[in-house]
Amino acid sequence: MSRRDAEKIELAVTLVHESDRAVLVNDGDREAWLPKSQCEVEGGEYPAPGEAFTLYVAEWVAKEKGLI
Repeated sequence: MSRRDAEKIELAVTLVHESDRAVLVNDGDREAWLPKSQCEVEGGEYPAPGEAFTLYVAEWVAKEKGLI
């Protein structure tokens, strides 16, 4: 399986900041920048900063960023 086809996992996070290509999220223990290309959010739009939401992110990215 290539990284592009990597399995996504579900994370409960709070949005800290959003840029054109990445999101800064907090999982309660740490903050991490995640590339939007490796993330999915229900409804297709990220919430306002400070709001909690469920993020689906490639497992390898979550591991690399220390979120799992």
